[in-house]
Amino acid sequence: MILSNFAENHPRTYKLASQFMKFYLFSLLVTLLQYLLLTFLPEIIYKSTNWSDIPAQLIHIDFWIVDTYVFDFPVTGDATGGMGYFIAFALTLFIAQCVNFPMQRNITFKSKGNVFYQILWYIAAWIIITMVCSILTSIYVPFLKMRFSPAIYNIVITVVNGGVQMVIYFPILKIIFPEGEKQTSIDARQEI
Repeated sequence: MILSNFAENHPRTYKLASQFMKFYLFSLLVTLLQYLLLTFLPEIIYKSTNWSDIPAQLIHIDFWIVDTYVFDFPVTGDATGGMGYFIAFALTLFIAQCVNFPMQRNITFKSKGNVFYQILWYIAAWIIITMVCSILTSIYVPFLKMRFSPAIYNIVITVVNGGVQMVIYFPILKIIFPEGEKQTSIDARQEI
């Protein structure tokens, strides 16, 4: 009763809150998937390849107080470093976004826009957000690795990255996934 009254009196706020709740639940699901993949995939890569013996320190940034790599995975002698961990990290993010994109587009935002255009914008946003989160990660992960086991610091990395990404992604997805029916060229000409 209260919820239906609120929806009636504040339809835009209710719709936004409803979208955010769906977005949040799907994001939690994807975060859980990322955690599971990041828990097991590095070990699988470590045991089946020698990629963890190759340093993966990519895109150096030296600006003001920040002197780090965007992707900073030095060789550690185990599954938590090197190119092996970077590949596990990249695969985990890619798989998560392949799950997240259709759920957010089709269920959360019910978008009927041009899917090719949306995929391109989503990929651009994903790359930029991933790089920002990776810079943050390269700053605090060395501290976490000194004090916690991989299972614990993977949880922290997943929660922090997931939280930062949720805050950034929601407004961006509102732009990328406009609501409403897909316009045909005849409809667009009639509006002019």
